Amino acid sequence: MTSNMVRAIILSIAFITIPAFSAVYQCTIDGVVTFSQLPCGEDAKEITIPATNVAQSTGAKQGKTIDEDIDSYLATQKIDRNIALIQREIKQLQDTLAAQKTKINYMTQDTANRMGASSIADAIAQRTAQVEQRIKPQIEQYQQQLEALNTLKIQLNQ
Repeated sequence: MTSNMVRAIILSIAFITIPAFSAVYQCTIDGVVTFSQLPCGEDAKEITIPATNVAQSTGAKQGKTIDEDIDSYLATQKIDRNIALIQREIKQLQDTLAAQKTKINYMTQDTANRMGASSIADAIAQRTAQVEQRIKPQIEQYQQQLEALNTLKIQLNQ
């Protein structure tokens, strides 16, 4: 073979395009989003990612746009995970508040007397207010974080 033929073969191999897309599967395993080339679970969703054709690429700008899209997608996924964590924290605080209110409602006259309250109803109201003062600000703080994350997510998707 001549060197020209070898060059021609190498160049033609270099410009052979891969298929128009490659498949990626997304699954949730133990609450963690996982990506794989093969189906990774019963809930596997196929995500089609178009391949970049080097011969048709218009330069670094197109590659940068793809990188930005990937970064945006990954950031959105991270925000979704943080939202889920915060929602669980809020639910846990709400459950704690409800459980403590229920426990307070079983207060006895003896406990009310030790608190210096004039009646059981006053003691219950006083203790409930204390518990709410401690837990409600935490819930409100988490809700503000949720609003900020949702706003950030909307901005990323635009």
